[in-house]
Amino acid sequence: MVGNKLVLGMSKAEPRPVTPLDLPLVRRMITHLLPLDMTGALTNGISGMESAFLSAVPLADLGKPTIVLRRDDGGYVGQFQHRLGEPVARLMFVAPEPQKGDHTPDWTWLLEALTYEAGRRGAHLVRAEVPEGHPVFLGFRMAGYVVYSRQVILRRNPGPLAAAEPHLLRPAYDRDSIGITALYANTVPQLLQHAEMVPAGDGLVYERDGQLAGFLAIVRGRDGIVIKPYFHPEIHDQAATIVLSTLAHIPQAERLPVYLYVRAYQDWLRGILEQVEFESWTHQVLMVKYTVVRAQRPEPVSLPGLEASRLHPPVVDGPLTLRKDTHSQHRWSFWRRNGRRLDKQTPYGTSNNG
Repeated sequence: MVGNKLVLGMSKAEPRPVTPLDLPLVRRMITHLLPLDMTGALTNGISGMESAFLSAVPLADLGKPTIVLRRDDGGYVGQFQHRLGEPVARLMFVAPEPQKGDHTPDWTWLLEALTYEAGRRGAHLVRAEVPEGHPVFLGFRMAGYVVYSRQVILRRNPGPLAAAEPHLLRPAYDRDSIGITALYANTVPQLLQHAEMVPAGDGLVYERDGQLAGFLAIVRGRDGIVIKPYFHPEIHDQAATIVLSTLAHIPQAERLPVYLYVRAYQDWLRGILEQVEFESWTHQVLMVKYTVVRAQRPEPVSLPGLEASRLHPPVVDGPLTLRKDTHSQHRWSFWRRNGRRLDKQTPYGTSNNG
């Protein structure tokens, strides 16, 4: 009986996918969650309970698996988002929000379980947006996550929009995908490109001299609006005007807060945005962990013309017939030179015309 109790306790202590029996625990824990995907949290909030319920239903896969780690009467919950076939998975939240002095190994164990589950689904890396200086940062570092970039999210409170020039921008169309990809590749650091997808979907385009020089990806939701700008350095002098023009294209900005991402390589934008009613709201670090390891090893390459297994002797159809020629002159009679038969007594290379 003791052994059975021990096994049962160990099974509850291991991180595992959520089941219907875990839903009461999830409901209690997510009342104090820590969001790790700010775009989703700022636009529509984190629907942790609904996603956890759907994750517990067999054969239901909406791309938001939930992992639970039980501890006595409490526990820990984590969730990530991943679409099958995509290389990047995003951590959505952990709950309850880690506090200073919490048991870090438990958080590390939960994060490792989330990473493992994402890798099992085919994700190559997992990313999370972690507040700078937060107690959970240590758990991420112990789980093998590294800092890829720092970012500041600026906020504009709801209110009347300033005068702007909306004609500076136009909606992005499918034909702009090549230009957006080129702008992304030329302005975003190579390391950071591995941690996020090329921007797509709703957005506005800025063109200069017929070339796509700016793209503003826009995510709208019931709670707020998120803007991620991608600017070519040459339009530095027009960044403030472009941002005001963007707000003119978003009527909801009068009644909803607008959040704008500024990554470390875009630090020059912060001063410009403060001139158009944006204020620093939170500082974060983008943390990433790969689920796969690139292995480099020499691969032997065989040349078909030199490979021994591909050398085949000539084959003829049917059996070979052997001629029984016992006289040496018969063998010499097959040698010809200049169209004439050579005699045995005539050395090869001498005239045989006489």
